[in-house]
Amino acid sequence: MGRSHDAIVIGAGHNGLIAATFLAKAGLKTLVLERSDRVGGCAWLSHTASIDPGVIRALDLARHGLEIVRPDVSACAPDVDGRPPLMLWRDPARAAQSIRAFSSKDADQYPKFLASFARISGVLRALSSAAPPSVDEPSRADLFEALKAGRRFRALGRADAYRLLRWMPMAVADLAGEWFESEPLRAAVAAGGILGSFLGPWSAGSAAVLLLLGATEADPIATGWFAKGGAAALVDALAAAARAAGVQIRTSADVAQVAVAGGGATGVVLTGGEEIQARAIVSSADPKRTFGLVDPIHLAPEFVRRVQNIRGHGTLAAVTYTVSAPPRFTSLAALDPREQAAALASRVRLGRNIDAIERAFDAAKYGSFSDEPWVELTAFDSTVAAYVQYAPYHLRGTTWEMERERLAKVTTQVIARYAPGFEASVLGHQVTTPLDLEGSYGLTGGHIFHGDLALDQLFVTRPLLGFARYGTPVRNLYICGSGTHPGTGLNGLSGTLAAREIVRAMKR
Repeated sequence: MGRSHDAIVIGAGHNGLIAATFLAKAGLKTLVLERSDRVGGCAWLSHTASIDPGVIRALDLARHGLEIVRPDVSACAPDVDGRPPLMLWRDPARAAQSIRAFSSKDADQYPKFLASFARISGVLRALSSAAPPSVDEPSRADLFEALKAGRRFRALGRADAYRLLRWMPMAVADLAGEWFESEPLRAAVAAGGILGSFLGPWSAGSAAVLLLLGATEADPIATGWFAKGGAAALVDALAAAARAAGVQIRTSADVAQVAVAGGGATGVVLTGGEEIQARAIVSSADPKRTFGLVDPIHLAPEFVRRVQNIRGHGTLAAVTYTVSAPPRFTSLAALDPREQAAALASRVRLGRNIDAIERAFDAAKYGSFSDEPWVELTAFDSTVAAYVQYAPYHLRGTTWEMERERLAKVTTQVIARYAPGFEASVLGHQVTTPLDLEGSYGLTGGHIFHGDLALDQLFVTRPLLGFARYGTPVRNLYICGSGTHPGTGLNGLSGTLAAREIVRAMKR
């Protein structure tokens, strides 16, 4: 029997490390167990991050080496026929200048759209920065948070309040269409509503994904920032902050079971048989994987059924290229070298139009992937990192082992349509399929958000109605991953809010 700890955190992804650090800062003896040989989890796969500014300050991540880089261009949409690209600069005036080449009306609308989105984001950030209220027994703190959010909503004004209520259930294609008439801009905006989700741009509720993912940065395009030194720098900073707070981190420590006695979690059992006791067990794994660690005898059948019904159909793949030279997009040829460099350092979004993205989704709905998927890439020196959507977890009539290289070929062909000769620059590539996300990173169904960001799986219903405050039916077992509120990727808020609730529960 291993020595006892106050808290054991299962998984050393960003939410696990953040939760562990806050627990340790609260004086709890905390151990993190990571099944792989390195910490960081899926942060290694992301070319952008969006750790909440409050979390960065609270953990003093800058002191631990995190240096944030915000590119001058939020997104670039090259044209396949060589027409100058759409450049969405972080400076709205400069972005409007680029948009004007496609539509004078859109150039005038874009700054207004950004301003409205930023105001609405304030309400969503308020909701995302507090634990959901208890449905059965709301506390004074719950009522106070609800009052603050209500005041923010009232402060929006009638136009923005109306937009927020309308936008959440809308298709992101409709939202983009209400504001803009030029197809490149519509597609660039709509792409933010489909990343990582089993939704097409014409799917109801896809606008909510755009709003939620963009809320942290108050920007529908720049939904994150880059870390100087890449994913390794972010992971190193999170791990350093955890260790500085007193967190013990063990890698190659695979948890096989959560030990339960008397209705409460008492520790964990590793795959090698080692048992480690703790007062609280905190899982940063997705809900299905977390409760799969608990003997079903300790869970009500109805609860197990509800967990299994959480929707999480992974659709995102990644192809990472090693190249001898960055892609030479025909569309960028007329730009000066500084502008070309700024474009390549941004999110380069390759999609002809919204309907082309929708057709790629159609293929995924029927268990395949399109010959023209939507691709977002970023070029880093000798590396090109490409996200590919849609690559469904469930393939029909074949397997990912059989289709892995075909996906790489299709992705390469898409990039080469915009950047002729790209194939010749490729020295090697690595494909990460949704099946790899499940097998190597522990994401059930290969879903990067631990479950669809759908209106019926958000706020008080994330992961399930009645269990949205990071507790579970098993006493002393908590969950802190992206399958909990707010669940919006690499901002660390799920881990932060979970730690806050766990500290309160343990100090009662």
